[in-house]
Amino acid sequence: MEDLIAAAELGEEARAFLESDLGKCLLGMAQQEVAMAQEALEKVDPVKVLEITKLQNHARVGRWFEQWLYELLDKGESALEVFKQQQEE
Repeated sequence: MEDLIAAAELGEEARAFLESDLGKCLLGMAQQEVAMAQEALEKVDPVKVLEITKLQNHARVGRWFEQWLYELLDKGESALEVFKQQQEE
């Protein structure tokens, strides 16, 4: 029960963060990082393996940031639904 409440609260914090100016700014920065890395990957010499790996990691981290936030949001919503169902029983 405590785990459900904690997940629901964390999900609500993720929602509030995503709706805040700071959250929107950081999410935009992460998306820009992905776009810049993809653009640079199109131009990098294919024999520069370290540069390719670096750019891939930049893109990956940018995507992860967004994914983590939305996962927290989804888990929070799911936990809230389970909590509501348990309260009705």
